[in-house]
Amino acid sequence: VSPFEAYPGMLPPALEWTPSIAPSGLALYQGELFPEWQGDLLVGSLVNREVRRVRLREDGGAEEVERLFGERDARIRDVRVGPEGAVYLLTDSPDGQLLRVMPR
Repeated sequence: VSPFEAYPGMLPPALEWTPSIAPSGLALYQGELFPEWQGDLLVGSLVNREVRRVRLREDGGAEEVERLFGERDARIRDVRVGPEGAVYLLTDSPDGQLLRVMPR
């Protein structure tokens, strides 16, 4: 997007995707329904039609842990976490859907 990889006063990214995954919605998971996701970021990907689960490290870095919901084959426009801990996904298409994700 920019030819600049560094600029005075700016920190480098904790995580980057090249080529771009076209990140869309992002949510910090702090619910109780998916305890293994506690404190992780859930990042929608328009290009890959999935959600990336990203773990934040104590050293300020981040690492991709898991790719989720790709079997839906839907562009994920937004990701949110409800007060009950469910994950909500908004898909991007003429017949878009609001999906509620709960444990099995």
